[in-house]
Amino acid sequence: MTFSLNRLLAIAGKEWKDSVRNPQILLMAGMPIVFSILMKGQLSEGNAIDRFTVPVMIAIAVVGAFVQALMISEEKEKNTLRALMLSPASPVEVLLGKSAMTTVYTIAVMVVCMLITGIPAINIGYLIIYILFLLVIFMALGTSIGLISRTASETSIVGLPILLFFVFGPIFAPGLKVSFVMDVIGFIPSYHFMEGLSAVVHDEGREQIWLSLGNLLVWMVLSTLLVLFIYRGKRFDK
Repeated sequence: MTFSLNRLLAIAGKEWKDSVRNPQILLMAGMPIVFSILMKGQLSEGNAIDRFTVPVMIAIAVVGAFVQALMISEEKEKNTLRALMLSPASPVEVLLGKSAMTTVYTIAVMVVCMLITGIPAINIGYLIIYILFLLVIFMALGTSIGLISRTASETSIVGLPILLFFVFGPIFAPGLKVSFVMDVIGFIPSYHFMEGLSAVVHDEGREQIWLSLGNLLVWMVLSTLLVLFIYRGKRFDK
């Protein structure tokens, strides 16, 4: 089975038509923007990096992951996803095609959030790498949730809390002062996203930066393998 750009573009085009008719996407896209406005008013200048990273993480989790999961689960309910899985399109073509518009929406929302909160003095190269890694991780997780969920409502009930835990866990867990919770939080990618960007901004040395990037790279590889494994399993599911 060879890769076909035409098939990929056809799948992406269908996703575009479906997304522009879905009001839920606009609602989800508005959440990070509203939150960035609130963050800008609540946090002081000393917390500029938190004011910047939290809306970005919310945009990636809500728009990049949850919208992705929702659209895939809705297609499962309509029985159109199975037809696509059994078509000549390869898993890579299907997954990339179904992720294209979600990626565009996520980047657009992140740009708006950045314009609202302002971008701290940071190495742009590191910033792009961190955002790219986290975006791939969350979109893979969102795709996996969508493939596993039986209905769109199940995606909302189960998937959204999990994704929000990944975002807000590193923010609120330190206040609990529970060592076990912090040990768990220390493994999740959003924690290393925040720690890594903070290390870049405050010039805390390359050890923390490379540790965080290494964690994100492992998560990116594992989450990509996970979504491919689930996709191949669901392809012939009854």
